[in-house]
This record gives sequence, structure tokens and C-alpha cells, in this order.
Amino acid sequence: MVQLLDAHEKYGDGNQMLVAAEPIATGEKIWWCTCGDDDYMMSRDEILHLIETQPHLKNFLCFYSYMAEDDMYMIPRTFTAQQNNDECVLFNHSCEPNCGFDSDDGNTIVALRPIAIGEELTYDYHFLETEASLIRGLECKCETPSCVGRIMFDRYRDEDFQKQYYQYMSPYLQSRVRELKTKWYSSKCFTRSATPNKTKSLHALEWIHTGEVVARFSGLISADNHFIRAAEESEATCAVNEHKQVIALCDLPPEAELTLNYHGKL
Repeated sequence: MVQLLDAHEKYGDGNQMLVAAEPIATGEKIWWCTCGDDDYMMSRDEILHLIETQPHLKNFLCFYSYMAEDDMYMIPRTFTAQQNNDECVLFNHSCEPNCGFDSDDGNTIVALRPIAIGEELTYDYHFLETEASLIRGLECKCETPSCVGRIMFDRYRDEDFQKQYYQYMSPYLQSRVRELKTKWYSSKCFTRSATPNKTKSLHALEWIHTGEVVARFSGLISADNHFIRAAEESEATCAVNEHKQVIALCDLPPEAELTLNYHGKL
């Protein structure tokens, strides 16, 4: 059903792509990924430390890792040899994909529409990761009419995108879409969960400037209702306005934690 071909003309030297070797019907199962069974799970900080200490692994770790939950990524056990353990990683990105993840089994890739012989098999990388992806900002080469240009991993926030593709997202992305209803935060932020007690905290992914809206409460303003840690008034980096929006009190560099003084808040 599937054939592996050289793709250097489209994607650059050393790149490959999967194409249909026979007609594929809508909903047909194309691939069952074993990555989740064989990979290591590492935190963002652990992977960044590996990149710092072993820079020759940077491209492999960035391109062949994927998010399993906030701040946690799966990488091949054979990463030191820069080898993959499943060719499902060779499904390339498209802003108009013909494949996605089976809603009943997040390890299975299915056809979103009829696929002709010779057609490249693609899914939208926004089905798999959020803004904390290690390849955020990747230049898209899908060449489709609706190409986004650069992949920022924020399309899951768009309601039209959710309506069209929610059922084809990974289980992690589906949980993130649901979470947006009660815990919204800016695409410039990410949640860190790799802490000793597994308590999540909100951090800047890129520079955030004074006065920017970085999060919003949908209910009670309390530390239990978001990922924003409580801090003394003199140490808080953010404040809440009358619209329950969280506003940056100062310029925040990447990795900086967002904190609030909750005293007197309702």
C-alpha cells in the first residue's frame, strides 16, 4: 500500500517521503506506529541539555521527537546512533493533509480522503504538537494553496481547524483543545510539568513584553484554576485585570515563569 521514495528535490538532500503504492479509500488504515512502545520519554529541559552537550544530535532530536504531553517528548531509543525505529516519522507535513490519526487508536494513521497511486502521504504536524515543539518555526514546503508558510504549531487554537480535524489529532492534542476552554494562555507560553511533584507551571516560550495578555481565567481566579503559580506581590511577574486577563507586568525572557499575587482576587 505504501512506498518509500527519495524526496531531495522537494525537501532537500537526505529527505524521503511515503507515497501510495495503490489506491487508498477514505478511512482506510495506512500505518500502525510502534513509536510509543519503543521510545524514551524525556522532558524539554533534558532534550535541550542533550543538544547542548552533544550538538551533533540537534537535528535528529528536534526533527524526530514528538510531544506526548505538556513538556514531555518521545524520542527513539536509538537516538545516539541517529536511527529511527519506525518509518512513520517519514510522513511529511502538509497544510492540506490526506492522512491523520485514528480517533479510536492514536497510533494508527488513516486516510482522510481517497488517495491516488503515487500521491504523497502527509498529515498536518499541528495534529501532533503545540507551540513548544522543538521544530517551531519550520519552513513549510507543502506548496498547497492554503500553506501557512511557517509551522508555528498554533493551528489547534483555531475553531475552524478544530471542527475539521479534531478527530484526527493525537490524543495529546485533543486534550489540549479541550483544555483551552478552561485554561487559555498565549501562544508565546508553554506549561512546564517536569518538576519533582509534577505540578504544572506557566513559562514564556519567547520574549513577552510589558502589557501583553498572556493568559485568561474562565472561572474562579485561583492558583488551582490555572497553571500560574502564586507569588508575593513584590515578586509577581503578572497581574489580573477586571476582564480576568493576565497581563505581563514586565518584559519576560524565554523560560521566565509567569506568576501572580492572588491576595484579594475573586
